[in-house]
Amino acid sequence: MSLELERARKRESKLVAVFSAIDAREEAEAALGSALIELRDLGVAQADLAEMTGLSAREVGAAIRSAKDSGTSAEQATPSNDDAAGQNNGEHPSDDRGAEQY
Repeated sequence: MSLELERARKRESKLVAVFSAIDAREEAEAALGSALIELRDLGVAQADLAEMTGLSAREVGAAIRSAKDSGTSAEQATPSNDDAAGQNNGEHPSDDRGAEQY
């Protein structure tokens, strides 16, 4: 009986570790996305971000979405940055980013 109790405690402890790691991964993904958004806002195309970082285009898009979903992105804090950038050069803000970000 005590062996079963010990195994149950170990399982519970490992599950706590798993959920903690999942939370940490989500936070790291949001931080990655926020940094990628800032680079994109500095004029780096999303495809170039993938090439520069060694991430796939899908991973870059997922990280950006994660940052937007978590509300940590610089883009949400200052939404007028894209509007101003698009007006300065006559391009629509999404012209160099691709549809994957949406």
